[in-house]
Amino acid sequence: MPAVASPARRHSALDAAARELARDAKLADALARVGYPAASSSAFHVRGPRDDATIRSMLEDRYCERINDPKLVEVGVHQSGDDTWIVMAGRTEMPFAALQDPAGVARRVLELVNAARAEARRCGRDRFEPAPPLAAATSLTAAASLHSLDMAGRGELTHDGSDGSNSGERMTRAGYTWQISGENVAAGQRDAEAVVAAWLDSPGHCATLMDARYTETGIAFALAPGKNPPVYWTQDFAAPP
Repeated sequence: MPAVASPARRHSALDAAARELARDAKLADALARVGYPAASSSAFHVRGPRDDATIRSMLEDRYCERINDPKLVEVGVHQSGDDTWIVMAGRTEMPFAALQDPAGVARRVLELVNAARAEARRCGRDRFEPAPPLAAATSLTAAASLHSLDMAGRGELTHDGSDGSNSGERMTRAGYTWQISGENVAAGQRDAEAVVAAWLDSPGHCATLMDARYTETGIAFALAPGKNPPVYWTQDFAAPP
C-alpha cells in the first residue's frame, strides 16, 4: 500500500459530479456538466453501509493506490440508499487568472450578454431592437460544456462535433427539447468581457446573440493546455416549443 497522501479537500462541484454519476453519466461528461476543469480525475462506486469507517475500509481494500494519487486533491460525494459515489480530481492549471471560477465566469458572460440584448444595436448591416434577457438552462450548459471540451481536445474552433453532430443535435442529446437553436463559439479570450466583446464585434455572432426568438442559453469554456489558443468557448441559444 502506498504512503497516504495529503487529505483531499471537499468541493461542491465534485459533489454535483458525483450526483451525475448516480444518474449514469460518464465521469468526463459529469465533470463537464458541473464546469470542473479537471487535469486528472477518478471515480469510485461502493455499495453497503454508509458510515465513514466502512466506506474508508472498502476504498482502501479496492482502490488504495488510486485514492492516494497525489494529483487528486479535491473530492465530492453523493449517497443514495446503500450506494455511495465518490469523485476525486485535480484542476487544470489555469492559463488566465480570470477563469479560476467557471460557474462565476458563465454567470458573468450571461450578465454581459443580457446587458447587450437590452440595447438596440447594429450587427453588421442588420439592426436589432432590444431583446428580452436570456435565462440559463442546465441542459444547454451541459451541451455547451461538452462541445467546448470537444473543441479543446482537438484544438479546433468549429461548430461541428468530432462525431459529426451539430449544435441542435447536441442540445437534444443533453435533454433539451427546442423549436429553434443556435450557437456561438470562440477561442483564446481570457475572460468573460473579452469573449462577449468578440461576439459583438462579429456580425454573425452578434446577430445570434441579439436574436429575440431565443429565450434560454448555456455557456461554458474548456481549457486546452499546451495548445494555441489554450481556451475554447461555447454559448448555446434555444427556445422550447
